[in-house]
Amino acid sequence: MTVGWETVVMVQPDLAAAQQLCTFLAGFKARSGLSYEKLAELASCSRGTAENYIAKPGHSRGEDILNSLLTALGVTDAERAEALLLHRRSRPETTDPVTVGWRVAAAEADCTVWEMDEFTPAEATVHPAIRRGRVLVSDGNPVMSPPAYVQRDHDTSLRADVAAAARGELRALVVLRGGPSTGKTRSLFEAVHALGPGWAVIRPRSATAVRGLVTSGLLHRRRCVLWLNELQTFLGPNGAGLSLDVLRDLFAATGNRTDGTNRSPQPLVMVATLWPEKLRDATAPADHFSDNRGLLAAANEWVRWHDVLRDFSRRERGRARKLAASTGDERLGAALANRDRIGFAQTLAGAHELLQHYLTAPNHMDQLLLDAACDARRLGHTSPITAPLLRATATALWRDERGQTSQPPDWFDTAIAHATQPLRSTQGVQALIPLDCTDPHDTTGKPGTYELADYLEQHLSQTRHTHPVSDAVWNALRDHSAAPDDLCNLAKAARNRGRFQHGEALYRAAGTPGALGELTSWLAVRPGHEQEAERVYRDAIASGHPHVLSAFVRWLTGQPGREAEAEEAFRDAVAAGDGGVLHAFARWLTGQPGREAEAEEAFRDAVAAGDRGVLYAFARWLTGQPGREAEAEEAFRDAIAAGDFNALQEFAARLTEQPGREAEAELLFRDAIADGRSFVLHMWISRLVAEPGRKAVVERVYQNAIAAGDYRAVRVWADWLATQPGREAEVERVYRDTIIRYPDGLSSFAGWLATQPGREAEAEQVYRDAIVAGDSFAFNLLANWLATQPGREPDTERALRDAISADEHFAHVELADWLAIQPGREAEVEQAYEDAIAAGDRNAFRGWIDWLAIQPGREAEVEQAYEDAIAAGDRNAFRGWIDWLATQPGREAEVEQAYEDAIAAGDLYAFYSLIDWLREQPGREAEVEQVYRDAVTAGDPSAFTKLTDWLAEQPSREREAKHITRFGLD
Repeated sequence: MTVGWETVVMVQPDLAAAQQLCTFLAGFKARSGLSYEKLAELASCSRGTAENYIAKPGHSRGEDILNSLLTALGVTDAERAEALLLHRRSRPETTDPVTVGWRVAAAEADCTVWEMDEFTPAEATVHPAIRRGRVLVSDGNPVMSPPAYVQRDHDTSLRADVAAAARGELRALVVLRGGPSTGKTRSLFEAVHALGPGWAVIRPRSATAVRGLVTSGLLHRRRCVLWLNELQTFLGPNGAGLSLDVLRDLFAATGNRTDGTNRSPQPLVMVATLWPEKLRDATAPADHFSDNRGLLAAANEWVRWHDVLRDFSRRERGRARKLAASTGDERLGAALANRDRIGFAQTLAGAHELLQHYLTAPNHMDQLLLDAACDARRLGHTSPITAPLLRATATALWRDERGQTSQPPDWFDTAIAHATQPLRSTQGVQALIPLDCTDPHDTTGKPGTYELADYLEQHLSQTRHTHPVSDAVWNALRDHSAAPDDLCNLAKAARNRGRFQHGEALYRAAGTPGALGELTSWLAVRPGHEQEAERVYRDAIASGHPHVLSAFVRWLTGQPGREAEAEEAFRDAVAAGDGGVLHAFARWLTGQPGREAEAEEAFRDAVAAGDRGVLYAFARWLTGQPGREAEAEEAFRDAIAAGDFNALQEFAARLTEQPGREAEAELLFRDAIADGRSFVLHMWISRLVAEPGRKAVVERVYQNAIAAGDYRAVRVWADWLATQPGREAEVERVYRDTIIRYPDGLSSFAGWLATQPGREAEAEQVYRDAIVAGDSFAFNLLANWLATQPGREPDTERALRDAISADEHFAHVELADWLAIQPGREAEVEQAYEDAIAAGDRNAFRGWIDWLAIQPGREAEVEQAYEDAIAAGDRNAFRGWIDWLATQPGREAEVEQAYEDAIAAGDLYAFYSLIDWLREQPGREAEVEQVYRDAVTAGDPSAFTKLTDWLAEQPSREREAKHITRFGLD
């Protein structure tokens, strides 16, 4: 099917009302001259809430907060009535949660809720444990409870975070990160169930529902666990999913009543699970995913990560053996046996059975149905999968293979029956999991939607990631996907694969202003598509997208000869209430000769509109205007007062360059520290240390910081004092004063003592004190120090073995590495590495392989160790193995096969390693091109550009490269 530009753009009525409301609110804000910070203060809400209500149409709004914002903005009665009318149109069927009960309110908020004692493993979507061996039909296959829980190594830190959140001491999203069927959900279920009765569990049904919880009135009524299993379901493009602002607002909502009054906040425990692959996709480097990157990719205090290993460690297996023996549960015994070598948790979850069920399907359409479900998932469809989508996509796959031949009669019902068949028992795992029908008028009793088993999803996504997606499959996905987020995700997948026509059609099918905004951003950077880009920009502007007008303006400024149109667009954006565009307008005017006065006016208008970020740019511009130094200084001080760290740095540097003004620079830093910006302290000290004769000032600053409770300052001061000759006694006093309040400083003190001649015994004692104080890492520090002391080899070994007994994670490898340099202990080295591997330390494979590689005649064992590491899920081992194979004469064919195996396992980097290797082989250009095309098919965002760049380098193919760059691979 050919996709043309004549596709009709459709915008949902409630979204159109939300867009119009955003335009109203932005205009009110621009008129008021209030910054978001001041507006939030006046309306008694967070800054993020104020910005979301005004700038993000998809944000769920509560009428009370909206009224507070309207009051703060100083609107008239008529303006308030119009805004509230638009608000109600944007939520046509909502009910005020105050007027309904808890469960009804939850349903209105599109959430499912349970009391803690109702929240079962099945409700939490814990995988049912399979029953291996013979299953008797006469048993009746009653619903089986999960096997006894095996304590995981990560549980201690996980439960500590959950308990801290329950006490109100931790306000953060607690995330378990690990692959499918590794025990994440069960571990999280056990952690929250330990909270006991009196807690409610809330499961939102969509990303929109998560955002709506802020104003739902649910969170201040009860002690709640917010259950976000499969976190990727609740993410999305900017303004459409969970973000840092929404996370902060959710915690704030625990103390906010819907009537606008406050109370002591209820504790909120927010927990989630996420695959590493889903995390990578959600934080891809694209502008429309910046919300996700801010939440999940950037280091911040609002997310606490806990990693789940692919398989059980030795300690976990020991616990499992004890439970299997005490309970007699054959399922634990089967998982321990792990005869299929897929892992303990995966065995319990029926991963082997799922894979065999797929591979041994009696009919080809049975497999194609599951392939269709996988293709929907791997290409970005995250909503529950509907039967029409499955039917259409599986039909497309059939016709890709067999043309227009007809499928077998009743193939769909047969394939659904096979895919949903419980394995091993009537309550066993299913390849395709039926979900409840959501249509109240459906009387057929058939499920409305389906979910693909996660282990099967991961396996099929890896095996099919280089499988080309045909036009028919793209069309089926577009025709049978309803959610705008799904359509946008599919559009992005099509773009990455060079399928530009389908990408455009999918964005247009989504029909939302956000989708049109993404489409315009993409078209704007494609050569030869200037007219199409402009047309879609104008469509998006007409639909009311709050930010696309400023994007259009910036695009116009890059079009030669269109300066007058760019200026007109700038002024239209300003008139429409887009205060943020004033900054860009001011910058643009600074580049227009003779328009300095207008540039200054635009800068001042941006400041008046509440854009504090423009102050620094204005100050820098003023410094370039002759005779305006005093005004530039005033602007710098305003920017510093607004919290601009860069302005502080630059202005302080300028002051220190001016003779006699060093004291003013120092005062700037002191004022910033007094305002609570403690990070400035360390930047200031680094500047002071570099200035001759300032030692007394440095010491005074450190002492003030320590008195204020800045522990980091203690450590840095001690390090600085240690560089000053003859001040050892003061260094020691600092450390001793520190450890009275901060016992975790013992290890640092011991490390310093170890550098002082003749104080070895004291250093050793302080290391041991650190161990007694609970610093488990001090075991390794002590062992490393002992290893440097002549004749203390037995004490070193004892310290390392004590660290192992204390479950110090890296101690096994430390012992193995130490033994490797002790003459005549080769057998013990091997045992230590084997123990480390059995304990679940993946780093041990690297050390074990390196040690084996230097032992003559053990090449076969090196190869076996690599294979074991790969089987344990260490993807980096693929590359190490390939590098090692490349050093073995006559094994070139195996090198190439190893690269292909890595690609099949989902390693995107292996594509480019294989390309580099092939490019060294003369005459293999056709294969290089095919691997580039395979990488594009696999959806690697950078592969398309790499392919076109490579084509442009090939003789007589420049024209082809330009054509593909413009039109894609359609």
